[in-house]
Amino acid sequence: MAMKENFISMAPDEQSNAKVSLIDQNKTLMIDQYTTDVEPGSPEFVEDIHNINDAFEHFKPKVDVTFTDENGGAVEETLHFSEIRDFEANGGKGRLVENSAYLSGVKMEIETNQKIRKSIEQNRKLREILKDAEGKAEMRAMLQQMLDELEAAN
Repeated sequence: MAMKENFISMAPDEQSNAKVSLIDQNKTLMIDQYTTDVEPGSPEFVEDIHNINDAFEHFKPKVDVTFTDENGGAVEETLHFSEIRDFEANGGKGRLVENSAYLSGVKMEIETNQKIRKSIEQNRKLREILKDAEGKAEMRAMLQQMLDELEAAN
């Protein structure tokens, strides 16, 4: 009887009773430590974990990260993971961005800038004003005045 090897321990499935599927050739497996509270050297052995949800529930993986903001400053944040989807970025549409206050803020700024740019591109009169240096200066002054009024209202 031919014995298949699993990708984790390379032990035959019959000996390890592993219920692990081989990874397809076009897939990537990324293994990393997503907790900082584990002592190196002797890993914890847990018997009551039967699926990935049990593993997330037991280990409650989290990682402290430092983002660099647009001014070069450091933004500290702890990312928590409760399911596989929490690792997905999906171009800003995934749960990784959704679960991070900093990344959500950056995403909102990007989307706002894209909307403003699209509005400018679609508004012929505004495009004409922004072509002229004097028009740009007047527009900047008007927008600054509006910002000042909004800040004074708060």
